[in-house]
Amino acid sequence: MRKTASRFMPPVAVHPPLRWSVRCFLALIACGFLAELWVHPVAVGGSLLALGSLVAVMSRREAQRLAHMAQGRAGESICQFARSIDCRRVDTWVVRAVYEELQRSLSAVVAVPLRLTDNLQSDLRLDADDLDDLVVDMAQRARRSMADTSANPLFGKVITVGDLVEFLQAQPRLPTGS
Repeated sequence: MRKTASRFMPPVAVHPPLRWSVRCFLALIACGFLAELWVHPVAVGGSLLALGSLVAVMSRREAQRLAHMAQGRAGESICQFARSIDCRRVDTWVVRAVYEELQRSLSAVVAVPLRLTDNLQSDLRLDADDLDDLVVDMAQRARRSMADTSANPLFGKVITVGDLVEFLQAQPRLPTGS
């Protein structure tokens, strides 16, 4: 039996809209913020201006760093990424899920071609919490189970993109109907 090619993999999962209870909670926070702004307009406005400026500068720096990285990898794509992996041994669905989910999380502005040697923390600036969320999405798309990840030989040892591919490859496949 032939496996379906990874290019026919389902698209990236779209997260459902916020529940009404979460929306109400956010509305209460916004009302509290507006009340504080009404009472202390200079202090709150100045704090917002300083915080906004800091976020803008840091975002611009990160965008420039990613653009520089992408420029150094001009012409590379998922094809070169997949060729650097033994796809007879590694499921192509895992390869595509890792590549596309990391691409989506990096930046909507600049598409940075990935390499197996990219360090998830220092090169791609992903923290452990973000990575945990991404791995769940990757596993879902690649039809891999996330049950009993502590039994995986790479548990706690994922440092590079290549390690992430190997980690998901070592996870058991879900039944086809899942």
